Amino acid sequence: MNLPPLPSGLGGLVTDVREFLAAIRFARPEMLWLFLLFPLFALTNRYATGRRRRAVESIGHVAHLQTRLHTRRRWPGLAYPFAWAALILGLAGPRWGKSEEPGVAVGRDIVIVVDLSQTMQANDMAEANAQTRWEAARAGLQDLIAAVSRRGGHRVAIVFFAARAKVILPLTTDYDHIRTVIAEIDANWPPPEIRPGADPNVVSGTRIGAALQLAVQTHDTRFPGSQDILLLSDGDDPADDREWAKGSAAARAAGIPVHTVGLGDPDATTLLTLGDEFVNTKLEEDVLKQIAAETRGEYLPARRDVPRLGEFFRSRIEPHPTREVSDDAIPQPKERYPWFLGAAVILFAIGWLRGK
Repeated sequence: MNLPPLPSGLGGLVTDVREFLAAIRFARPEMLWLFLLFPLFALTNRYATGRRRRAVESIGHVAHLQTRLHTRRRWPGLAYPFAWAALILGLAGPRWGKSEEPGVAVGRDIVIVVDLSQTMQANDMAEANAQTRWEAARAGLQDLIAAVSRRGGHRVAIVFFAARAKVILPLTTDYDHIRTVIAEIDANWPPPEIRPGADPNVVSGTRIGAALQLAVQTHDTRFPGSQDILLLSDGDDPADDREWAKGSAAARAAGIPVHTVGLGDPDATTLLTLGDEFVNTKLEEDVLKQIAAETRGEYLPARRDVPRLGEFFRSRIEPHPTREVSDDAIPQPKERYPWFLGAAVILFAIGWLRGK
């Protein structure tokens, strides 16, 4: 059965409401767990109401008058539940829109290093919407930026590499720009600057070491201890010359942990057709594990799945120390808790007057 389409005005309203709800942030989201107490309050209130009703019915005719009174006051009786709901929302600190006063961008600095070499085109991933390794990397990074922007203040830079490395985006808190750069990741059409070209000195199309060295240089030297490098790669370097060790040594000397994310099938090879050549490729986890171990980072074995980088950031990166100062200023969402606390006071007053 085909349902009639929503009127254009109603459809637009639903879209606006959905976008509005997605924009709401809470300063203390843990307070929302208090809503779980509502069923307990409802059962307690139902039990107390039943006891009062039975007591009134034992008086006889007065019960009829009380029932009529209860009916007339049914809607004001909702004042207390709505008051408690408004109070909890107010305590959670709802925020949306833009405040006139910018806040200081205090957080960690993360340089994302993305492998766009030809082997990242292998379609050995399990996800239907991320069949190639680079598509899985892009989807994981979109999840990461959603987590990074939730609190704000963290700075992000992006480095692409293949035969060469290039800084695509320096450290910034402009999350909209970061999302745009991530959305445009495409290993089929990498930036010309990272391709091998006709340079005879280029011995491999996967220079992990050069990319890590550039990532170290991209970091702000004023804030040691609040820096991370996140490398997304299949670790497959045809040259097999341990070039990656130079990048690992540079990160270790700077005290910057390199967290590595392994993409691809580590057990079975995938045949790639690259022009007139045929290449077998698989995820080389040993390289990525060693880079993480040498720099005191962590290895995330995404393998054939989209990496859950949002969860990884929240649990492994965000809890660590942040910058004490920053030159950046970021727009702050406007505090809206006074609206909810004011509504709670009014509703509590209505409930109190109803009980008199």
